[in-house]
Amino acid sequence: MFGIVLGTSFRELEIAREGDEERVVTPYGSCTLQIQGAVAYLARHGEHGVLPPHRINHHAHFFAFKTLGIDHVVSFGSVGSLRRAIPPGTLIVPYDIFAPFHVVTYHNDEIKFTVPEFDQYWRDRVIEALEKAELNPVKAGIYVEAMGPRFETHAEIRFFASVGDIVGMTCAAEAALARELNFSHAIVNMVDNYANGVGLRPLTGERFREQVAANRQKVLAALDAIIHFI
Repeated sequence: MFGIVLGTSFRELEIAREGDEERVVTPYGSCTLQIQGAVAYLARHGEHGVLPPHRINHHAHFFAFKTLGIDHVVSFGSVGSLRRAIPPGTLIVPYDIFAPFHVVTYHNDEIKFTVPEFDQYWRDRVIEALEKAELNPVKAGIYVEAMGPRFETHAEIRFFASVGDIVGMTCAAEAALARELNFSHAIVNMVDNYANGVGLRPLTGERFREQVAANRQKVLAALDAIIHFI
């Protein structure tokens, strides 16, 4: 069994409420997963998709996976592009994260160091699944994490663009915690907007939601490719 974290693209879909419901209580809080065959789905933003990024209990989510004996996870997430060359509609599987302003950890009572990095074999498997489905994922890029829940300022985006390629609000925290629990973890991101100041048109919440809807079928195809290949 492996885990899937469902993000913004899945908020209005029934997939987060299908299957056998499993309520898991952890030392960090409780959460509900949906078990469908060999896959455990977790809705990052809650059952109704309304929990804002800064209130997500990542610690409970990944400890719940661990409690169920799951140690391979794919996180789906919506991102903004920091590069004109990475337009909305692009699937990207980042190879690194930049999140020095939002450091999360399970190690609050002891000094214990981990080296953040992705399991390359697992990441390669995810990329292979997407390529077999002819979804043409970008196999590079650095994910920058901002706190949310607001979009970033022009100045923040200029700074982030000096170190990264895409910006989101959740997946780097998940990657860090997954590493501490020795998970095999990969991120699959859908570019749903140009970051603030990057595109030719101003970024608005309405345009973002429209692009999420336009990209949804491609994200669903990516999910289908992964669960049937892996």
